[in-house]
Amino acid sequence: MAQFQVILSITTAALGFSATTLTLIYKLVKNMKAKKRAENVIKIGNAIIPYIEQAEKFPAYSSLEKKEYVMTKANQYAIENKIRFDTEAVNARIEELVRLTKSVNKRYKDINFSDERR
Repeated sequence: MAQFQVILSITTAALGFSATTLTLIYKLVKNMKAKKRAENVIKIGNAIIPYIEQAEKFPAYSSLEKKEYVMTKANQYAIENKIRFDTEAVNARIEELVRLTKSVNKRYKDINFSDERR
């Protein structure tokens, strides 16, 4: 009977240890994948800046056509570098960069000085 209790105690401890280890491994793998995904988004985000500059040199094209050009070039970059292409993330990054450049490049007459405090 005492031997059965020892075996049961060891088995219970081993199961608890196994469950904890598996949970830790699962979370570690999940975090590594998330980190890799974030790094890839940053790489593509940095790569699209020159593509946006190129697209802005096409005055005859609409903003949607320019955006499609940038998306295509970004997708090509992802394929060449074996990076998973996240359309939504790249689209959001393009929108963010375009918004930023528009705010930085505002024309002087478009700035509302009445809102500024003196």
